[in-house]
Amino acid sequence: MADIKHLVVLMLENRSFDHMLGWLQSPAYQIDGLDGTQFNLDSTGAKVFATRDAEYSGDYDPDVAHDFPDVTQQIFGTASPAVGQAPTMSGFVTDYGQVSGSVADSHHVMKCFDPAKLPVITTLAQQFAVCNRWFASVPGPTLPNRAYAHAATSVGHVDMTINWWKESKTIYELLVANDRTAKIYYSDSTIALTFGGLMDNQDEYFVPDFSAFFDDCKNNNLPDYCFLEPRYNASDGDDPEAASDQHPDHDVSEGEQLIRDVFNAIRSNQQTWESTLLVIVYDEHGGLFDHVAPPAAAPPDKLQSQEPFFAFDRLGVRVPAVLVSPFIPAGTVINTVFDHTSFIATARKLFLGAGWQSQFLTARDQAANTFEGALTLPAPRAAGEVNFSAKHQAVLASHTVSLAARAADQASRPLTQHQQSLMQVMLSAAAAPRNVSAMTQSQASAMQAQIRKVVHPAPAVRKAGQ
Repeated sequence: MADIKHLVVLMLENRSFDHMLGWLQSPAYQIDGLDGTQFNLDSTGAKVFATRDAEYSGDYDPDVAHDFPDVTQQIFGTASPAVGQAPTMSGFVTDYGQVSGSVADSHHVMKCFDPAKLPVITTLAQQFAVCNRWFASVPGPTLPNRAYAHAATSVGHVDMTINWWKESKTIYELLVANDRTAKIYYSDSTIALTFGGLMDNQDEYFVPDFSAFFDDCKNNNLPDYCFLEPRYNASDGDDPEAASDQHPDHDVSEGEQLIRDVFNAIRSNQQTWESTLLVIVYDEHGGLFDHVAPPAAAPPDKLQSQEPFFAFDRLGVRVPAVLVSPFIPAGTVINTVFDHTSFIATARKLFLGAGWQSQFLTARDQAANTFEGALTLPAPRAAGEVNFSAKHQAVLASHTVSLAARAADQASRPLTQHQQSLMQVMLSAAAAPRNVSAMTQSQASAMQAQIRKVVHPAPAVRKAGQ
């Protein structure tokens, strides 16, 4: 514990544990993954088994539904479960069948990745620690789950409402009040811009240039707590960039590249490497199959969702989560239950000293398990002993379409509901609401760049550790 000076969280989008890591299970690597027996029934009553043929993109058009009623059906096999009904994890295929209008397409939610296609995250999972029981904080979509990641509550919401976090205190404010440093690094959007306490002192909390994270790693200048946001929209033009969030139907290999770059940045400086704990996690499962039933959870506060009713007393679907530190032995498998408030609890334990247990945001992070117990090696491992470069280069070479062409294709697409919500977050921060339903990703990316210049005036030069 005393060696960890920086906790870095990279939160990606909308993939389940089984979908990304399930086929890593083997006699030599006994995670709770897939063995070929897991299935759902489709609307005709036919069994649809989990497969290992997921593609980087193209499987999920239209997007898989993951609003609260859809997730309820996916977990219980019905959108109206009886009180006390046990989760069956049996409704993924039928729910996507209702969305896609196709029995054949409904089977796609059972597609999972062959580990060979994801050399970065699978190598890190096997070489450090994989969390067998990390669940989304809410059985619903992106925004309430990301609210939990920042504030340990969604203040009674399970939907994609965008203006309700102003009532919440965040982990960043708690740390800064205790003379620690905390930053959010982002490229195009972050829901953290809707937290009033953060917006009141933007230079303290926001770094609206993701490349600064790489510089801070190189110079051993990381804050105590870092939250990293992927790129949510593609951009075209002279310097095209593809979305890296891995949200369906964005290219998963772009997210692999982001994970690789973050890991390599941390190990680029020996001091940074030996003092950092990296958490790679996903906000929610995005409607994709997982076979492990979510457990009960501590309600964060006295707030409940009324329509639909939800008491925040159970977690969402299991998501991939990997812990990386030179103090973690290779092959570590953690079976403790975590949710997104676990890194809030861990940050409190790492950085708030002896009184950390009495300083919390809500009852959820107060009760959350911490994961620093995975750091069991007495001395740090060498930074260079983990190598997935050759496998990753083979993945990149396997793309028959260039990055510029892939980025241009994404950039021309209309915004999904998720991207529209993130665009509204940016517009709300700039006090400039407008209809974005006809906007493309490229247009959103360009407008978000303009908004960042307005919302974030040129910051003062940051000192070491700030």
